Amino acid sequence: MVDSLLNGQIIACAQIVTGVESFYRWRGQIEQANEVLLILKTTQIHFKAIETRLKALHSYETPEILAVPIVDGANDYLKWIDEQV
Repeated sequence: MVDSLLNGQIIACAQIVTGVESFYRWRGQIEQANEVLLILKTTQIHFKAIETRLKALHSYETPEILAVPIVDGANDYLKWIDEQV
C-alpha cells in the first residue's frame, strides 16, 4: 500500500511506528489494542484519496485517519514534500 501511494505521488514519505499500545472506548466498553501508527506526509489535496484507500484496506470499522496541519517547518523540507506529490 505504501509503495502504491509513493509510486502514485500521493505521499512524499511514510513512517511506520510499531509498539503503539492504545486504550479507547468502543461500543460502551474500554478496549486495549497493540497497534501500528502510520504517518503519511503529503499535501491537503491528497487527503481524500488517502482516506478512501485506508478505509478500504483497514481491518477496523472506524480507523483513526487524521490530517494534522503543518504550522511551520523547514522550508527546504516543505518544498521537498510539494515536489514529491
